[in-house]
Amino acid sequence: MAPKKKITKGAKEPEVKKKKGGKKDASIANKPMEMTLGEENREFYHIQIRDLEDRLARYQRKWDELAVQEKLFRQEFEQLANNKKEIVAFLKRTLNQRVDEITDLNEQLQSLQLAKEMEKDAFEAQLAQVRHEFQETKDQLTTENIILGGKLAALEEFRLQKEELTEKFATLEDQLRKQECDYKDYVYNLEKKSVLDKDRLRKEIIQRVNLVATEFRKVATNQMWDTTKRAIMENNTVTLQLSKISRQGMQLLQENEQLKGTQDKLCEQLDLLENTQKAMARHSRGHHKIILMLTEKCLEQQQSMAEAEQLRLQLSQLEQSLRQLQQDNQALRSQRDQLNLQLERQQTKAQQLQQELTEEQKVRASLETALAHATFFLQDILQMQPDEEDGDFDVVFQLQCKEMLQQLLTMLSSAMVLSPQLAVCPRRESKPHGPPKESQPSTQPPKMGSLPWQLSSITPYQPGDLGLVPRRAHIPPNPEDLRLLSHTTRVGTFQVHSCPEIHTSGSPKRFKKFSLPEVSLLSNRPPLPAAAPAAPAPP
Repeated sequence: MAPKKKITKGAKEPEVKKKKGGKKDASIANKPMEMTLGEENREFYHIQIRDLEDRLARYQRKWDELAVQEKLFRQEFEQLANNKKEIVAFLKRTLNQRVDEITDLNEQLQSLQLAKEMEKDAFEAQLAQVRHEFQETKDQLTTENIILGGKLAALEEFRLQKEELTEKFATLEDQLRKQECDYKDYVYNLEKKSVLDKDRLRKEIIQRVNLVATEFRKVATNQMWDTTKRAIMENNTVTLQLSKISRQGMQLLQENEQLKGTQDKLCEQLDLLENTQKAMARHSRGHHKIILMLTEKCLEQQQSMAEAEQLRLQLSQLEQSLRQLQQDNQALRSQRDQLNLQLERQQTKAQQLQQELTEEQKVRASLETALAHATFFLQDILQMQPDEEDGDFDVVFQLQCKEMLQQLLTMLSSAMVLSPQLAVCPRRESKPHGPPKESQPSTQPPKMGSLPWQLSSITPYQPGDLGLVPRRAHIPPNPEDLRLLSHTTRVGTFQVHSCPEIHTSGSPKRFKKFSLPEVSLLSNRPPLPAAAPAAPAPP
């Protein structure tokens, strides 16, 4: 419709120039209607310019907010970069410390292994020597024990024989004492009996001699020969008795000599037994000394065995400590590998963050250039004014505005093409994300991806907006602006939410609003088709 209007106007201009004189009456007749139409158009354009100024102010405020947010994000990014550098430096320092510790531990482990091997060889040689000596001493002690066992058995037999001999000797001594006592008693009795017998015989002899003498005297007087005969017979009997007594004395003397010989033999045996006892005592002392020496050697061997057992325990403890050091070394190696993996992850994350930063900077630069061009175009549109000489409805001015807005739309769409990751921005923050994980710290610095998530909360284009900044849920109308609007416009409030058209009341012509395509930096909706300009009303 607009190009036709332009063509008609362009066709009218030469006609008006050619037919100035002929058609003055018709132009005078149409002039009041064009004046009213021009006033309504001016009022409409003033309202639209005011609306655009308000939008520009909102965009400027939003741009200031975005600049502040961009500064905050830049500070956060710098803080993140510093934190990343500090973390990388700390991880490098810890890694170097761990590497130094691992090298020190490896050196200590190697020195301990060498010392352990040397000590092991020394202990094995010492243990072999101790085993050889122990085996020799064991064999020697077993042979000595066998010999001593035989000697002890002989000593035991000798002790038993000695006890038997001592018992026999004691019994013989008792018997000898008893026999001596008996012999002394018997000799005493014999001597006493002999003395008594001699005294009795002497008395009897004296008595008998006296009797014989008396009888001899009597017989001598009576029978001399019978008395002598009887005296001779009695003398014979006395001599016989004396011979018997002498024989008994001789027997007693022989028995006494025999007892003295047995006593001498027993004394000799006693001397021999005492000598053998002394020799056995000397031998027993020597054997006792040998037993003490063997016990001392046995104790020394037991001590050496205990020392060997302690050496074995120390060797086992050293082996356990070596195993523990190997396990610690393995754990440190695994920890070093984990730290290397963490360092690689941090480096990859830093590279990703650097790439995201470069991409964000590129997008920001493109957006800044797009916003600069958009502000330039908007300033040009606001600075544009219709031709004051032409009183008619300036369709050329409106078409120029439309063309500039179309250029602004193409520029913004090209900016959207250049920044696809901001164009495609789903509303994720409207959904609940759930509680954060416990493993993540609460004081974690914001990441580079927080800008798109924050920008995604901005609502996309709504009818009546230019699509650069989100529209508030409800913008309270300004009474001064409403006072300038017509009754239909005040009632309909431009019908921004229901229809993208604006109808002017009180004019014979209807103009449709030149609606901008739906463009948003935060949405990838296709642009709405531009509304066609209003057709000229019939005359």
